[in-house]
Amino acid sequence: MPDDIQSPYEAETARFREILARGRSANQLALFDLLVERSLDQRSPKEIEIAIALFGNDATLETSSDSGVRVYVHRLRKRIDDHYLGKQGPRLIIPKGEYRIVLVQDDPTGPASGLPRWLAALSTMNSALGAGLLLIACAAIAFLSWSLLSPKPMQTPGKADNRQTLLGASAEPFNPLIVVGDSMMLAETQDHRSIQRMILNPEIRTRDDFGTYLKAHPETFYQLYDFGLNFAPFSAVEAAWAVQGKLYPPDGDRAEAGEVMPVSGLNNELLESSDIVFVGRLSQLGPLTLQVFSSSHFQLAAYDRLIDRTRGTVFQGEVYTADRSRVRKDFGYLSVRKSATGKRLIILAGLGDEAMTAVVALLTNPRELAQLRREVRGARQFEALFEVEIRIGAPLLRRLIAAHATS
Repeated sequence: MPDDIQSPYEAETARFREILARGRSANQLALFDLLVERSLDQRSPKEIEIAIALFGNDATLETSSDSGVRVYVHRLRKRIDDHYLGKQGPRLIIPKGEYRIVLVQDDPTGPASGLPRWLAALSTMNSALGAGLLLIACAAIAFLSWSLLSPKPMQTPGKADNRQTLLGASAEPFNPLIVVGDSMMLAETQDHRSIQRMILNPEIRTRDDFGTYLKAHPETFYQLYDFGLNFAPFSAVEAAWAVQGKLYPPDGDRAEAGEVMPVSGLNNELLESSDIVFVGRLSQLGPLTLQVFSSSHFQLAAYDRLIDRTRGTVFQGEVYTADRSRVRKDFGYLSVRKSATGKRLIILAGLGDEAMTAVVALLTNPRELAQLRREVRGARQFEALFEVEIRIGAPLLRRLIAAHATS
């Protein structure tokens, strides 16, 4: 039927169905057709009705069929939201709490709501993912509240001293975007219907990594799913909070603490226009990875391993270990450099969380920072590697083992 004699709803659902049909999921297409068909009814279908339509009569015997329906609806909602992301005008949505597809003029959950996409994705997650995701969602909300609503720190002379010691004579102006390292979360299922748990895999940091992993492990193709969720460790968020109180421009009453955001939220515009301070694990650098290691004396060989390019020395951190009662070793990394657009890029990181915390603690030790600057002969761009000793119940001990001026 030509578009000019179709209703706007029919025309839009037909266009999106063509896009959906190019995908690999017959069940997703069947769900879309069912929801479109039932959207004209006064009553939206119940989960058991959808389960029977998708899985057959056996769904009545499956206690997990309802959660399976929620998973499929979530994926379809995300597919629709991704299709309309950044587009203006009428769009299809699946309203919260309903199993129907409607046409609206604007997306009520889109950018106009003021929520970043990573938080909007959390808000659409269903209860089938369990209490663990609820805690993560609460942490994400707390993270957002802190970054947007936390009061401005009082201006003290020490703030300027910290920046001056770290950055040298070129410390002004400096209004950084504070970026927290986060990791990609994956949903794991064994029955292809319900989610058993959410996992973090150090090998999978981006969607490209996920695609590569699926090719190398085809048996996980229907076991692991990307719901567009990322997780930032509490230690990294807490460290970013400490950094926020140390590095902001001393501009009288107009001083503003640096904005805080997850590294997964960076885009090209922010990368080109912002001074950036990264806080987190080296394996979580995301889009900053190339800028950091293209001119570095070190190479990140794995999430827990750095290699000195010149000497070939391997620095292996004990990031994940079952026995946390013994003395462990990790490595922290600090660098101050300029991006391709001339903006400052400061990295306060570690192979593990403890080493990252030890590097951030340098900001409270101007004497040690001044000594580091002497090691690099006052260079404005430099990098340093620290060995960090971790003892349960004792302060972290850090030792400078390498320092280089960089170009």
